[in-house]
Amino acid sequence: MRKLVIALAAASVLALPAHAQRRGADQGPTAEEISKKRDAADLDQKYKAAIKQTQDAQNAKKDPWANMRGPSDGK
Repeated sequence: MRKLVIALAAASVLALPAHAQRRGADQGPTAEEISKKRDAADLDQKYKAAIKQTQDAQNAKKDPWANMRGPSDGK
């Protein structure tokens, strides 16, 4: 009888973490989680726009020495 009680106690202790994880999965996302995801998506969108703007500026870059060169002699 003593072994049975100890075995049941050990099994219940080992099952608690799995039960705790499953309990949270039944509920939907909280308002805080939704807000965090929305903020992360907004931040990601702003980051991508800034990177695209930087790349566009680098691609449209003109010759930095254009004002330092003299007129072309046609040689």
